[in-house]
Amino acid sequence: MYAIERFESRCKKAIESILKRSVELEVPPPEIGALFALPCHGLSKYPEELAGELASKLESLDIDLVGKIEARGAYVNFFPSGEFYEIVLREILQKGDDYGSGEKKDEVIVIDFSSPNVAKPMSVGHLRSTIIGQSLYNILTFLGYKCIGDNHLGDWGTQFGALLAAFELWGNEEELESDPIRHLFELYVKFHRESEKNERLEELAREKFRLLESGSEREKELWKRFVDLSLREFQRIYDLLGVKFDYVLGESFYYSRAKRLVQRALEQGIAKISKGVVVIPLEEFGLPPLVIQKSDETTLYSTRDLATIEYRLEEFSPSKMIYVVGAEQKLYFKQLFAAARKLGFNCNFVHVDFGLVTIGGEKMSTRRGKVVLLEDLLREAIAKAKQVIEERNPLLQNSDEIAKIVGIGAVIFNDLKGDRIQQVDFDLNRMLNFEGDSCPYVQYAYVRGRSILRTAGVTKVTLESVELLSDYEKKLIELLSFFPRIVKLAAETLKPHYIAQYLLDLAESFNSFYTHCRVIGSPNEATRLAIVSATTHVLKSGLSLLNIRAPEMM
Repeated sequence: MYAIERFESRCKKAIESILKRSVELEVPPPEIGALFALPCHGLSKYPEELAGELASKLESLDIDLVGKIEARGAYVNFFPSGEFYEIVLREILQKGDDYGSGEKKDEVIVIDFSSPNVAKPMSVGHLRSTIIGQSLYNILTFLGYKCIGDNHLGDWGTQFGALLAAFELWGNEEELESDPIRHLFELYVKFHRESEKNERLEELAREKFRLLESGSEREKELWKRFVDLSLREFQRIYDLLGVKFDYVLGESFYYSRAKRLVQRALEQGIAKISKGVVVIPLEEFGLPPLVIQKSDETTLYSTRDLATIEYRLEEFSPSKMIYVVGAEQKLYFKQLFAAARKLGFNCNFVHVDFGLVTIGGEKMSTRRGKVVLLEDLLREAIAKAKQVIEERNPLLQNSDEIAKIVGIGAVIFNDLKGDRIQQVDFDLNRMLNFEGDSCPYVQYAYVRGRSILRTAGVTKVTLESVELLSDYEKKLIELLSFFPRIVKLAAETLKPHYIAQYLLDLAESFNSFYTHCRVIGSPNEATRLAIVSATTHVLKSGLSLLNIRAPEMM
């Protein structure tokens, strides 16, 4: 248990021993200066009187790590002792980048994220699922869970019938070889434009997919080429983002299992035929039925998703399955999870939804070709980062690699710093803002700290005792102490923005400390070097949880 957790736990136990009831503490506003506060509003008709009485009784208990207890209005505020600051610094220096991590757990969590559609370029719209999912994977793994990241590729379905039909009508082998994804994307867009004028094209697409599902060698061979070419393109972008998966299994992997699942659901009376299609009724959940087989006996992505759940339960025995998919799919996931339970698939299913990425307020659409390609964005971010870095530090060595770290980090952090449920309107200038509320601001705080340690000539900081601390030092150490709590909050809510916002606060607090507290050559140099070292550990660790690297120089 970390110092901040012990502090909170002991305060609660002391309060509960007096009140004979359970209580919850809250974190007061920064201007109060306390670590925790007990609101007394719901505990008595006279909350201010109760706060005063409690403070007096608690002061006499001599609670470990607590220095002062004070009633302010209807709140009892708890302030740390001098010992608390020393314990926090020792914890961080001892654990290093692992400060805030949890003990290894037996629990397995499957995280389904990214999941782009094959034969289409990855757009900025794919960024959210990819980096939110990777961040959650990092956070939960950091806390000791066994995580399995699965990139459930969209490589099956009617859209591939459309693509096969489009290639047959307008495809060009030379263009496919020279620039495969762009050519396939152009064909996909053209097909849907033309199908608005010619309804027979949709019939052709359905026939092509039926042939693919029935095992036609011609369609299967061409489909395999599309998949292989797409995977090569996707991997290049994942490498740029530093994203990794434990499994990359497309919908096609589950096709045979999905067909068997339909048959079994019908035999068990869980599914029924309605108007020529097979559905799983969900009236008892207050939901519309889930269609799992079309009238031409082909499967849908819902069928393959159910087969995927079955496979994951058999293969990994997870306690939880997390799906990082946009908020527009809320109804579908309610249906999917309800159908899974009817089929006897027992697991804690969680839909981690997020707001859309828009361009000028308009939703992006691959059918209409209205997209901003993710790779273009990342390359532009790197180029701009290099320009800014070279203006600030023309003699910086290895500027290309540092520009990559800063540019990619800026894009990731911009997306993760806000609550994931909010809609993100695509704005390149905001993503690449290098001032204030941005990733470079946090990264530069880390670089500044590392520079101090190099100048001091220390590689490993040790702490003998903590000298008299200024308010700037106390505030910084208090903020550092909250890191384990913030990581747990991000995990419990499945919202990485708590870590991003914490890092911004930590960088600001460190910059205030840097401005007002001389480190090298000061009478308190040893203590202040320990504070600097502890801060760099937490900044680096926090950025890493968001899948962002911390450069040594900028």
